[in-house]
Amino acid sequence: MSVQIILASASPRRKELLERLGFTVKVIPSAIDEIRAEGELPENFVKRMARTKCLSVVDRLNQTMYPAEPGGDPAARRYPAVGGSRTQETRWVIGADTVVVLGERILGKPKDTAEAAEMLHRLGGNTHRVITGFCIHDLKKNKEGIQAVGTDVRFKRLTSSEIEKYIAVGESMDKAGAYAVQGVGAYMIDSIVGSYTNVVGLPLCQTVEMMEEMGAHDILPY
Repeated sequence: MSVQIILASASPRRKELLERLGFTVKVIPSAIDEIRAEGELPENFVKRMARTKCLSVVDRLNQTMYPAEPGGDPAARRYPAVGGSRTQETRWVIGADTVVVLGERILGKPKDTAEAAEMLHRLGGNTHRVITGFCIHDLKKNKEGIQAVGTDVRFKRLTSSEIEKYIAVGESMDKAGAYAVQGVGAYMIDSIVGSYTNVVGLPLCQTVEMMEEMGAHDILPY
């Protein structure tokens, strides 16, 4: 089966979300520096990161394009099929980036367990906002769409013992805000207002809507 989506992210959670909808996905991680510009709004930051991740993979694919078919338009170079036949080229690349925002502070992935504990102490008993930016690039038309989606998440109050035990579970270190909504961390969440899959790492409703608007009718799951 040919690959329908190239995911410019190493996140297994984003890949799993897309595969649940029936898409065939190949991961090609991007290697970029995720540095927020001074004064940059969280929504703008995640959109810029998502676009940068996406286009870094597109650039790599551009370097492996097939030449045009014999007798065809010289400009009509083709992308190689990724995991399928040459007649079924992959057309869509998706990049995404997620941050947790508490007040004016952005909480990314903790560097160590001490920072993870600090983040969870801050989140406990408070409402924070999870913002995911995603970028979809159409390799065929060389066009892209970008959007940021926000979800409000309220944590229950957490004791130091709870935080210590949760960190010992091992879910914290590769997650923005040091928790996994789809894992053991679900017990800490009092309420969610907005997209659940956005908190996991990719807002599926908005992602599929954008794909439909961009013309991905042949691979949509409905």
